[in-house]
Amino acid sequence: MPYTCSYCGGTFCSEHRLPESHDCPGLKEDYWNVPVKVKKKRRFSISIPRASIPRTGIAAYGYNNLIIGICTIAFFLSIIFPDFRWLMILHPDWIASNPLFLWQLVTNIFFHGGFEHYLFNMLVLLFFGGELERRVGSSTYLRVFLLSGVAGSLGYLAFAYATNPGIAALGASGAIYGVMGCLAIIAPEIRVMLLFLPIPMGIRQMILLFAAIDLLLLPVPDRIAHSAHLAGLFVGLYYGKKLRILRRWRMW
Repeated sequence: MPYTCSYCGGTFCSEHRLPESHDCPGLKEDYWNVPVKVKKKRRFSISIPRASIPRTGIAAYGYNNLIIGICTIAFFLSIIFPDFRWLMILHPDWIASNPLFLWQLVTNIFFHGGFEHYLFNMLVLLFFGGELERRVGSSTYLRVFLLSGVAGSLGYLAFAYATNPGIAALGASGAIYGVMGCLAIIAPEIRVMLLFLPIPMGIRQMILLFAAIDLLLLPVPDRIAHSAHLAGLFVGLYYGKKLRILRRWRMW
């Protein structure tokens, strides 16, 4: 009975049905023993953007670097034009009296109260933000950053109304805590060393330490928005957990 080769389309007798039994021009010599049809288990990849995907335009610089650039411009604007800064920061009374000022929930993230505040936040964001963006992609990183930042603003706003209303807050700390929290969930193998505690520790231990400090200092009037830190961290941990579950479900 004649046999038609699935590689080259030639017709042969049953004795020559195997690819190695005839001179098949459409078959590479090194792959003659590969089955014609193989059913493989379908594997899915996580449906989040990858940092390796080529980007064009302004996104080619990376959203983390763009955020650092925006914070830098805003910081110098606040020095050159001091009154301009106070139009942009989050103020509980303004938001309560005029809903149009709700946009300050976002804009206050990019302003800082002093050079040390700005420098420390940008250094932390440079390392942790860049690492998170590399792992999950730019669009997902931007969502984590903004959602954590807005959550930090709302967390501070709620705490300020309950304790000391009328005190404004600004800075990217809430968003940065969210970035670190998300990174701690999806990449627990990361090791860090703190400046004030030169002992290597895992990123999850670092997050627990920071959260404990913020909880202890929450009622202390030290001009630090600990409530914003905790709110941003909660959103980052939640988002990281969702990404971890999604990746496990997609890959296995």
